[in-house]
Amino acid sequence: VAAAAGAVRIAHHQCASLVTDWGDAKKATALERNYKNREVVQQRREMLALLAPTQGERILDIGCGPGFVMLDMADAVGPSGCVEGVDPSGVMVELARMRLSNAPSSCSVCVGTVEALPFPDASFDAVVLCQVLLYVDDVPLALREARRVLRPHGRLLVCETDWDSLVVNTADKARFERIRQACSSTFVDAHLPPKLPGMLSRVSMPISEVRTVPMVSVGSPDSSGSSFVGNWAFKVVAEKGRAFGLAEEEVRAWLDEQRALAEDQAFFACVHRFLFLAHKQGSIDAPYPGLASHLFCCPPNETPPTVGALE
Repeated sequence: VAAAAGAVRIAHHQCASLVTDWGDAKKATALERNYKNREVVQQRREMLALLAPTQGERILDIGCGPGFVMLDMADAVGPSGCVEGVDPSGVMVELARMRLSNAPSSCSVCVGTVEALPFPDASFDAVVLCQVLLYVDDVPLALREARRVLRPHGRLLVCETDWDSLVVNTADKARFERIRQACSSTFVDAHLPPKLPGMLSRVSMPISEVRTVPMVSVGSPDSSGSSFVGNWAFKVVAEKGRAFGLAEEEVRAWLDEQRALAEDQAFFACVHRFLFLAHKQGSIDAPYPGLASHLFCCPPNETPPTVGALE
């Protein structure tokens, strides 16, 4: 145990180099499969219900990945609407373009970053940031950019995981904590959700609603990878643990325990994702008005200048 703890301390100083590079084609393809997990599908349903996009709206998906969320929103805004996506990974952009080739509304995807969005001010009725900010070094800058491209009273939907909320059935709590640290090492900030209300308040984006989405699996996850946390327990832990520097015997002991639990229908793992719906108000220097008690009405849609896809 002491040796394993030492390995964790050593590897902890290497975390910056472990943050996931979604420009890697293999990792991008694996993420695309992850979007089909049943918990992730339910999360997208919850996001769509909270954002409530309507016909004719123009929506931006920042860090759009392989385009699953964009496709859902394209159905909602219809032929008179427009959904645009931006992602720093050229691999993700190509995956999204293929997925959106027959979308029911106008869609375009370009390469770009959340810190410098390639769109004019006040271009969108709504902006979505799903599982993006935990990879970002300067979250306040990212939120200011999202606010900049929103129209007055436009909506911002943020979805982020708090890996400190992870709970599992295990007899070895100390080993589990080392595994949690290893799995958190691929993010810039794996404990971001509690900080977001303050960050949003400082950019005059009052929160109107917060929801949680449990990514949970119980009993015996099947081996097809259809469960997000099942895939995490049996595949991701091994990959991230070894990359982080956990001893091989630690990884094997974890896998043996979790497989035995699954065989006995005793597996349990859950981590929470948090959905924040905020609205653009006033100037960025205006005093924070506190949590809103209701949803704000968006003004009638206006058609802004079209921004072409950037290569």
